[in-house]
Amino acid sequence: MKVHALIRVVAYAVTLHAGLTFAASDAAPASPAASQAPYSAASDQIRFGNAALFRNLIPSATLEQQSADEYAQILREARRTKHLLGDDNPLVKRARDIANREIPFALKWNDRSKNWKWEVNVVRSDEIRMYCLPGGKIVIYSGLIDRLRLNDNELGMMIGHEIAHALREHARDRLGRQQAAQLSTGTIPPLFGFADISSTTLGIGEQLLAMRYTPADETEADVIGSEIASRAGYDPRAAVTLWKKIDARTRRTPNGFIWMHPFGAARVHDLMKRLPDMMPLYAKAIGKTVDQLPNYAGMGRFKKPRL
Repeated sequence: MKVHALIRVVAYAVTLHAGLTFAASDAAPASPAASQAPYSAASDQIRFGNAALFRNLIPSATLEQQSADEYAQILREARRTKHLLGDDNPLVKRARDIANREIPFALKWNDRSKNWKWEVNVVRSDEIRMYCLPGGKIVIYSGLIDRLRLNDNELGMMIGHEIAHALREHARDRLGRQQAAQLSTGTIPPLFGFADISSTTLGIGEQLLAMRYTPADETEADVIGSEIASRAGYDPRAAVTLWKKIDARTRRTPNGFIWMHPFGAARVHDLMKRLPDMMPLYAKAIGKTVDQLPNYAGMGRFKKPRL
């Protein structure tokens, strides 16, 4: 399909399905009350297949390069204000150790990730926030670990979750939809081709750092992130305690972390029902059987479901 023909297809799809494709969750909230939108569980159909059409409006290489530029800017500012923690800091060592254990299990989910220049840095801040930018650049704000008192299992689940968002190119999909919306409204000239988009600064910095994911994105990141972390030796039950902690501390914060990652009872149920798939992976990683696993955080001993 030629470039302009594909753009017309996308523009038509946007026009035809505007109410479905560009739900309110894709835009910044009009008020703090909007941050309280309920989580709606995604269907059991997990999107492990090919990238969506909208993603093709922004080439992966373009997004990864602009993400690397944004990451470099974050580090420069953190150094300037003396908020970037050094390589010998215990939080940095801990985060990098966990990420280094998980990354080998992440590569199968995205062929490009095998060539990513993975990096992990921690910024001293009270903010409860972290992200893995496209291209494998991970930034953790120390408030996430310190204020929530995350144990290694919870931090492992958090890092796995954010890595999964990057692997599945959820940001590329969100931004591609925005490009498609501009195409359909005429903001971008009708003869504007992919080559032009690739060479244009998209101004994605703030958008990447304030990206709100959909429930379907969250389900996919939960499943893939939990598998990655479980195979690396982190208890998947920690995902439940992790997100409850995040919810309790950021729900009342406008545009807080839980607004970016919609959460609710349905998501807890979704995490719990997938434990039978994850627990054997975790048990194998630490050299035990499922029956030998200890209790975790008051959740009781996990029992294999009867066949």
